[in-house]
Amino acid sequence: MKLSVLSFVLACVLLSASLILASCGGDKGGDTPKATTAAAAEETTAGETEPQLEIPQVDYDGYAVKIITLKDYNGRFKLDMELDGDAMNDAGYYRNLAMEEQLNVTFEVTENDGAPNVFTTAVMAGDHSCDYVFPHASSGVAGLVTSGVLLDWNKLAYTDFTKPWWNQAMTESLSIGGHLYYASGDIVMAWQGMMATLFNKTYPQLAALEKDLYDTVFDGEWTLDYMTKIVAGVSADLDGNGVMDKADQYGLLDNGGASYVYLYSCGQRVTVPDEDGYPRLALNNERTVSLVEKLYNLYYSGDVQLDSYSNASYPTSTYRDMLVEGRAFLATLDIGGLYPNLREIEFDFGILPMPKLDETQELYRVFCGAGLIGVASNIEDTERAGVIMESMAYHSYKFIRPAFFDIVLENKAVRDDNSYKVIRMMHENKVFDFGFNFDATGSAFGMIGQVVVSKKSTDFVSHYTANEAKIAEGFDKIIEAVRLNEGD
Repeated sequence: MKLSVLSFVLACVLLSASLILASCGGDKGGDTPKATTAAAAEETTAGETEPQLEIPQVDYDGYAVKIITLKDYNGRFKLDMELDGDAMNDAGYYRNLAMEEQLNVTFEVTENDGAPNVFTTAVMAGDHSCDYVFPHASSGVAGLVTSGVLLDWNKLAYTDFTKPWWNQAMTESLSIGGHLYYASGDIVMAWQGMMATLFNKTYPQLAALEKDLYDTVFDGEWTLDYMTKIVAGVSADLDGNGVMDKADQYGLLDNGGASYVYLYSCGQRVTVPDEDGYPRLALNNERTVSLVEKLYNLYYSGDVQLDSYSNASYPTSTYRDMLVEGRAFLATLDIGGLYPNLREIEFDFGILPMPKLDETQELYRVFCGAGLIGVASNIEDTERAGVIMESMAYHSYKFIRPAFFDIVLENKAVRDDNSYKVIRMMHENKVFDFGFNFDATGSAFGMIGQVVVSKKSTDFVSHYTANEAKIAEGFDKIIEAVRLNEGD
């Protein structure tokens, strides 16, 4: 696509963003948003250091890019959108417009709660009605692989996973013996999830800290032990009934149903690749035992309220009520999926990553369980399929990424510069895990919650020992299916 057209489209995105920001001007107290200007966007696009899209000049004669996903996921992933003034929807529209002009393609997106089954049936029947599938970890991710209906991404031409529009950590984590059946990156940024810690700036405990919380994060000192320390003594029986319940105040409000996110924030994974690139269980070690003990000490300190929500149930949940009403000093929230809901929070808050295990851990890791893209194994033209995905990833990097960070988060979530820095850091440190995405039962990645929340125990080793063989057997079946399908 010519630079002038790209500049025009970028200008349209920014005009749409400026209208949104103008309509909500009071939210930021007059602060200037970090939205990229059209001139700057054009300059960086042409700059020598800007990563370039490397695909051939082609004309696909109006080819329809056929995508199937779950119900409501077209809007969540911004796959085929109309202009409506919403920054992310408009970014999806302009991303596709840029691709249409570059490649001469159109988009056909089908939503179906049984998307994986529909996709599988079509591919097995030799039907070419689905080129790509956008599933969810809870919707048959493993089954799509074992049934042989997904193409190894390594067989696609022109997809370059070293480019910043792809998630490089994904290629190692989800690879099975060198075969990669799912990709992820900026294409699905709008619905990948980023679990974060919100802190309420109105609490007196904040001023009493010996160090600014952001400095604690940037200095590498934001750990489970430190979180446990600062929530101590914050709880209060607000209704005076002598019982601490969901009507009261807490140091930490946490989603007990998603306690597995600490596994990832603390630098652990359910599986790691062996010397042949096959995923093997890697949970039973001293680090996981330490995590379980620290999480137990946090959860049962008397200063934590555990509740559960899903992204779908959050708007009507008790969790949401407690958070919005300010009845927690700290609260964990999936801001990647729930960022539109943050505008309703009236008190001033900041955003931190989930804590590390200890200060020796180098990075703040962010669990990412959604946003996988599969390619039909019977796709008619692998070169075209690769070109389309690389173009879609690149233009998502150009449109979806800045809309998410510089427009949506600035407008709806971020209330200070340090929170913005934290969120950008979190995005760069997203991690995937075969042990999560291919564990349909939750018996592997859910072990942390099963021990600490369900059993209220720290005896991880016994629980792991009792379940290891069954979990390993399930993963081994996937590996053997891949070997059979690929002739390894």
